[in-house]
Order: sequence, then C-alpha cells, then structure tokens
Amino acid sequence: ERAYRGTGVFSAVGGIPGINAYDKLTKSMQQLAENEEDRSYLDFHFPRDYPDGKIVDHSIITDQAAFLKTPGLIGPFLYDAVVGLGLASCTLIEASENSGNFLGEEHDYFTGEVMFRTLLNTTFDGASGSIIFDPHTGTREPRTALFSLTNFVDDEGASRLGKVQFKGIETDLFQSGKWEALATYTFNDGSNAIPSDLPILKMDQNCVDNGTKAVGWNLCGIVVGLALGFSCWTFYNSKKQVVRSAQPIFLHTISAGTLLMGLSIVPLTIGLGVTDQKGADVACMAFPWLLATGFSLTFSALFTKAYRINQIMKSAARFKRIKVEAVDVIKPMVVLLVINTIVLTVWTIVDPLQRETVSVETDAFLRDVETYGICESDHAAIFLAILSFINLGSLLVALGQSYKSRKISTELQESSYIFLAMALILLVSFIGIPVIVIARNDVSAYYYVVAGLVFVVSASILLLMFIPKVDAVRRKIPMGTRGTFSTKRRSDVSSMSSEGGEGIQILNAPAEQKKLYKEIAELEKKNRELMRLLSEKESKKDSENCESLASFSEDDGGRTSNSVTENDHAPVFGDSEVLKKEDNALGR
Repeated sequence: ERAYRGTGVFSAVGGIPGINAYDKLTKSMQQLAENEEDRSYLDFHFPRDYPDGKIVDHSIITDQAAFLKTPGLIGPFLYDAVVGLGLASCTLIEASENSGNFLGEEHDYFTGEVMFRTLLNTTFDGASGSIIFDPHTGTREPRTALFSLTNFVDDEGASRLGKVQFKGIETDLFQSGKWEALATYTFNDGSNAIPSDLPILKMDQNCVDNGTKAVGWNLCGIVVGLALGFSCWTFYNSKKQVVRSAQPIFLHTISAGTLLMGLSIVPLTIGLGVTDQKGADVACMAFPWLLATGFSLTFSALFTKAYRINQIMKSAARFKRIKVEAVDVIKPMVVLLVINTIVLTVWTIVDPLQRETVSVETDAFLRDVETYGICESDHAAIFLAILSFINLGSLLVALGQSYKSRKISTELQESSYIFLAMALILLVSFIGIPVIVIARNDVSAYYYVVAGLVFVVSASILLLMFIPKVDAVRRKIPMGTRGTFSTKRRSDVSSMSSEGGEGIQILNAPAEQKKLYKEIAELEKKNRELMRLLSEKESKKDSENCESLASFSEDDGGRTSNSVTENDHAPVFGDSEVLKKEDNALGR
C-alpha cells in the first residue's frame, strides 16, 4: 500500500475525454452500437469458423450494453491506422487515374513496397492527434503522439476496512509537442510538494590509487632513463673496441625495445577518470602494441647475437671461414616484428580492446555503487594466445641457441649474459602471466603486477647487457681479455685479431679450454718441481760458501775464533751488510 501510493504511469494514449477528436470518435462508436442494423452487419462479418472447428457467435458480445461505449486506450490508434491505409490507397488510385494508367481488372492491386512508400508520405489529423510518419523508420513521429501521466491515489469511497482501493487520475498530458497540466500530482506522503532527490550516489570505481600510480610512473621513468642513457652511451663510445665488438646496432635495438616495454606502463594509468571513452579505448589498445613490439625488438636482438656466435663456431668446427654481417642476422628480427605487427593490426581492425565498466554492487535504487574498469573485446583471448604462442615459442628456440653458446668464451662473457637474459624472460613469463590473470579483477593489484614485471624484465636486460661493457670502458680493459680476471682463467685468453674489427671476438671453444687447462696444470706441476730443485741447489751452494768464509777467517789471525770462544752467542759479523759484501767478494 505505502509503496504503491503516489506512483505514476507514463504511457501513450489514443486520447482522453475532453479532446475534440477523441470525443467525436466516442460519439460515433456509440451511435454505431445503438444501430441494430450496424451491429448485425458487424456480427455477420466477424469470423465464425476457426481452424480448430470451433464456431463462435459474436452476437453475445455485440448485444452487450457496454459494446463500443468507449474507444479505450488503443481504439484511436487502430482507427487512425485503418484511415492511414485507406488514404494511401486513395492516393495511389488517384495517381494512376491522372497518369492514364488506371488500375483495371487486370491490375487491381499494388505492391506492398509501393503502398509503404505512399503511406510514409501520408499525413492527416486523426483521432489520436496529427499523424506524421518518420521516412527512415516508418514509425510515427513521437512528437505527434499523445502521452499522459496517470497518478494513482487512494480511492476513499471504494476503500473498505483492511483494504485500500486506488484510482488513477490523469494529471499531465503531452500533445502538440508540449506538456499540459490537468490536475495536481499527489506524492507518496499525500502532499503535492516535490520530494527530495535520491540520496547522493557514492560510487567506488576502484581506480588505481595515486600512490600505486606514482610507483608505476617511477618504474617507467627508470626504464626509460636507462634505455636512453645506455643508447647515448653506445653512440658516444661507438668507436671504442668494446662497443664495436658488441655491434652498436644490436645495442641500440635492445635499448629501443626496452624503451617501448617501459612505456607500455603509461597506458595502464589512463582510464575513464583521466580521459573520455575514446581516449580510454585507445589506451587499451596501445598497451599490447607497445609491449609486444618492444618485446619483439629486445628478444630478437638477443636471439640474433646468440645465433651469430653459434654460426661462427659451427663454421670453425668445419674449418671454414665465415663472415657474419649484421644484415645476415637481422632477418629473424624483421620476420618476428612483421608477424607481431600483422597480428596486432588485425586485432585493432577486427575487434579492438575497449574500456568497459563492470558493476560489482548496486544500491536499493539499482544504481552502481562499486565498479571497476577493464579492457575487453570479444576475441581478445584468441589474439593474446596467438601473440603468446609466437613470442614465447620463439623465446624457447632462442633459449636453445643461447644455451649452446653459454660456455663459449667471448669478450666480456657476452654469451653467458645473453643466456641469463633469455632465461630471465622465460622465468618471468612463466610466473608473471598466471599472476596477471589471477589479479585481473583487482585493478590496483593488476596494475602493480604488470608494471613490476615489465620493469624487472626491461631493467634486468639493460643491466646484464650494458654494465659489463660500461665497466670495461671505464677500467680501460684491453680487448682480448675476459670480463673476469681470476688467476684460474687468465691463461685461457688468446690474442685478438689485429684487425680490431666490429663484432664479437671468439677467444676459444669449451673443448679447447679444457685442453688448455690440463696443459696449464701439467706445466704448473713441472714448475713447482723445478722450483724445488733450484731451492735445493741454492741451499747446497750456500753451505759451501759458508765453509769457505770460515776458512778465510782462520787464516786472518784467529780473530774470529777467539771472539767465538769468549761469547758463543756473538755473531760472526756484526752487520748484515758485511756479509753481503763478503758474498759479493766470493762471487756469489
């Protein structure tokens, strides 16, 4: 009762008493019902036989006193529809007569398409108001229809003990394009005062908080700074043998790839609270573009460097001379980048990611009180699976290449660093992708995990590939030596080519290293034996010299022996310098 009191219904109506056209239609219908001949005519034309074999006598309805007493809600609309079809037919017949092509017995019809086009151009004042059709949709123009607002209030005269009866009162009417007040609207509290608006909506959109955004921006800034810094360092030191040996084109490619990967954090911070729907949609699609393109550049550069080393060693094993240029190994990079670009382009054209708002909770008025934004598309899973298969599959192949070259001794141990970078990408992908899927519905957690993974991969690759080279240039380590300087491995260094050309210098292969280590161990053993023999020989010679000195002292007057007799602990000579001079005199 309390919920229903004061409610209103907004509806399209054919008319209400007091409107001239509606009153005329009502009067005509009542006259028709009062004429017995008209009622018989109607009863005769009503269908009697139905498909199920049932026979209906409609006079039971036509003879009722209430028959055609009021048009009701839809009566005027039905009346205007029949009149509209009739007027359109008249227009077609008139047009055919005027053109001399009268519809005779052979052409006593017109097509539905012609009839429909003629009806769209038909306008008239009907029982329900002015009739104008929309030429594009074929429906009636809403502004020409009649709308009413019905207010339901207590019907005190009909209410009984324990029960409340309601009645509807037409309070407002929309006709001829404007509203007209017919009566005062009564609200739920029984007054005519407009109640307060709904409670202020407090919505939690689960946006990424400013603190988490600040962390993401800082991580992005660090990656961008490292990438640009190392790229500038490469350009500045491009003539140094360390940089030439690593080939600047690959170093710049790694910097560009990690730069794009770092910039992929930026679109994650752009949502509906920052820009409009179109901008949010663009940000959604920008993330996979930046991440996939950056990953392709970075990974392909690492792959081609490992592939280059293996090609050189493979040719050396067959005693063949090979010159591997940058253009030869850059082909896999171009192929992988083109494939990723094609997949991303098709994704962008066919079914791009769009920013969608997901409702988590609503209030009593069905308003959203908690939502979160997510980038979605109907076929996103398919395109993500294709990109993952291409890049992770290629990563496994590249990991095999870098694994083969991990023990090949190169300048600054670059092959081992390439292997570490490859393994790091695979490990992070294996752990990070499931975590991203799990945290997808938590916006802040999803943002932090993705930003953290992008930072770890990008920064680790940059540091692994550049720090050893920066350190070598700073310490001015000569080329032809390894990045580590332990005594154990200094001996495995072979001299560099005097050409000083661009490219990685292969110092020696693992098999050769093992052989050299064995030879070094044997040489060290022989050296220790020679040192022992030399020490014994020198000790024997020292003893002989001491005996000669003693004999020389006795011939000199016995001064030394008397001194020894008087004090057994007195030195033979008071000063070590005297001993040195005597040794020199004896030819030692």
